[in-house]
Amino acid sequence: MHPRRPHCPVCGTEVTGPPAAACTSCGLPAAGQAGWVLGRIGATLDQLTRERDDLLATLRSAAPGRAGPPPVDAWAPPDPVGASVGGRSPAVATPSGPGVPPGAPPGTPPPELPSRPAPAPMPAPPHRRLSPQQVLLALGALLLVAGALAFVALGWTRLGLVFQATVMVTVTAAACGASAWAARRGLRATEEALAAAGAALLAVDLGAAHARGLAGLDGVPLRAWTVVSCLVVAGTALGLGRGTRSTVTWPLVALLAAQPVAMLLLPDALLTGPAGAAVALAVAAADLAAVLVLRAVLAPVARVLAVLWGAAGVLGGLALAVDGSSGESWTATALLAAAGAAAVAGLRTPRLVGRAVDPDKVAAAPAAVAGLALTGSLDTTGPAGPVIAGGLGLTLLTAAALVPDAAPANGPTVRSPLLTARAALLAAGTVLGVLGTALLQEDERFGPLALMALAATLPAALAALRVPRLRQLGTGAALAAPVVAVLLAHEAAWLTAPTAGLLLALLAAGSFTLASGRAGTGEEPVCATAGALTGAVAGLTTGTVGAWGQVAVQLAVVGVAAGAYALVAARPLVAVGAVADLVLASWIAVGGAGIETPEAYTLPAAVGLLVVAWPRLRARGPSWAAEGAAAGVALVPSTLLVVSESTVLRLLLVLAAGLALVVVGTLAHRQAPFVLGVGALALIAVTRLGRYAPLLPTWTLLAAAGLLLLVLGATYERRLQQTREAVAWVAQMG
Repeated sequence: MHPRRPHCPVCGTEVTGPPAAACTSCGLPAAGQAGWVLGRIGATLDQLTRERDDLLATLRSAAPGRAGPPPVDAWAPPDPVGASVGGRSPAVATPSGPGVPPGAPPGTPPPELPSRPAPAPMPAPPHRRLSPQQVLLALGALLLVAGALAFVALGWTRLGLVFQATVMVTVTAAACGASAWAARRGLRATEEALAAAGAALLAVDLGAAHARGLAGLDGVPLRAWTVVSCLVVAGTALGLGRGTRSTVTWPLVALLAAQPVAMLLLPDALLTGPAGAAVALAVAAADLAAVLVLRAVLAPVARVLAVLWGAAGVLGGLALAVDGSSGESWTATALLAAAGAAAVAGLRTPRLVGRAVDPDKVAAAPAAVAGLALTGSLDTTGPAGPVIAGGLGLTLLTAAALVPDAAPANGPTVRSPLLTARAALLAAGTVLGVLGTALLQEDERFGPLALMALAATLPAALAALRVPRLRQLGTGAALAAPVVAVLLAHEAAWLTAPTAGLLLALLAAGSFTLASGRAGTGEEPVCATAGALTGAVAGLTTGTVGAWGQVAVQLAVVGVAAGAYALVAARPLVAVGAVADLVLASWIAVGGAGIETPEAYTLPAAVGLLVVAWPRLRARGPSWAAEGAAAGVALVPSTLLVVSESTVLRLLLVLAAGLALVVVGTLAHRQAPFVLGVGALALIAVTRLGRYAPLLPTWTLLAAAGLLLLVLGATYERRLQQTREAVAWVAQMG
């Protein structure tokens, strides 16, 4: 067990430094020592509470007679501040086993001990509002500064430079001195208001001295005088701040006055170049470093200024990297890379950012910026630049996939720096790869794009193998990358349509094979979907040139692979799709060969339906739901053709098929083949013999009809019974 670190009694933040260190959140001095002391006080109060409860339980158990209702506790020790801040609640003691009072009847439960009342919730901190005093002081300071501006602008020429300069200096000094006097008296609001007014008056004095030409200062260039004025204001504020350390305004004024100095010292010719971006980033770094020396209330201001200057420097550097000359572009890229490395190193300090930050995000953002700048710089090198950018991005993604997940076997989990490096590699590689691909796509360079797409298979496969949370996404990307590569190679005229279609069919078969190997895992649906889509794309690609025979071969390859997967993984819907694919392949092959015989289309469909219905057939399911559809598709169209336009071969084959169905239905006791066979034979008999009826003499037909009616009438009851038995026999078939 490791000892728990103390917590700040004010804000509850864990103190990680020495006991004398200030709190990183609220700035409380010696926060660690205060936390330890309050924690010890809380532990002492807990111990006293437990001893009191134990004594009370002992006294009650020793009292003669039946115990009455327990008295209500009139006092409870206050909750220790250190315990609540430290993240633990004070322990509520339980008695050490008080027994049943003497003389109580059997079965009397022991008396319940009083429990401490739940502490009242801490009231929410009151909402800070401006007091009337603060409003009055702010208005007074504003009016004082406004009066000074009016005095300088309107009365300068009438009262003389020396007199007005003396008045302004006196008023400014009086405001600063009054602020110091208020600080010593503890008048905080008055102190800050007078300090703000003094700082504003000092800025007005310096601006008026240059504008009115005091002591020839109007001959000094405006930029140089602005730099001098900012330095004077910053120096004065720092000096006054050291004299009155309770005043917040002076360090704030010094911080704000120092912001434009570096940019003003830079010549105009360098302002829009890499030097301007470097100065902006340097000012951001200086503001961030100022957080370490400023008091806690001013730290957010310094952080906001650092963010603004950093954003300006990054945007300026990216603009130079993309649109600047070759030298400016590479200089800006190097600058942004160095700034990103410094930011990653600096932002790991919680005090700089004020809160805990995700190290992956801290590393990924500068890496993405550096990748964007590097892509712009590589684009200035010529046609090879986008290819190099894309290849470098794929290399970084491969390296990110190879980074192991470092986790200790024993002890607390410590985050490895390798994970942060992986986040940076992933961000930079993604930006380089995407932008390099976009540049190649813009130039319609499909050949290099095909090579890049094929190379993307490696990092995607490594991610699927080594990063569990990216396994499904990596699997899909690894299967899609070669498909995209084949399509791009076909677009670049590197592959003909039939060759591209055959390669896509093989890739689809590979996807179904992988789905069979990963059956029951999360990657199985990804692989199966990729196989189905790739097979469809293969047929469409080859079909654009009318190579129907090759389309049939490709669909057959995909159908066989899908059927094997359906059998291995027990996927009925996939099996139906595979059979449909094979039937379609046979139809395309027959149609491409110019065959118009209907049986060339109906028989493959019947075989496919029979394959789909095979599980029901084996289970002896309903006849019409099992083999009925297959038998109907195989027999009915041919029977209709025999009736309409007959050939001797088709007639013999249909008669043989119908007779076979009747025999099979009778022997297997299956209704569908029996009914279809009898119906086909009856239809053929009626239609074929009906043609010869007009050729017979009329008296022959009349005599035959009479004899038939006599026979039916004489055997009516027997024939009716036989008909009912036949209908019942057919109806009870499976």
